[in-house]
Amino acid sequence: MGSLLTTLTKYPRFLVGFLLGIFTSVAKPLLVWGRRSPVTAVALIGAGISGLLCLVQIFDAMLVISGEV
Repeated sequence: MGSLLTTLTKYPRFLVGFLLGIFTSVAKPLLVWGRRSPVTAVALIGAGISGLLCLVQIFDAMLVISGEV
């Protein structure tokens, strides 16, 4: 039983490492683009915020987080 719990506690570390790896591989080219011109940086920030809002709304509709049916 102890080895099972040890194994299960390793999965969140792997998940965090995997997500950080994806984030850094996506963020590096975007940071290069953002340093070239301020207009591109503003557009990238706006695209990121709108994408995040879209995901929040999708998850809210799928999971009914707000409590409304």
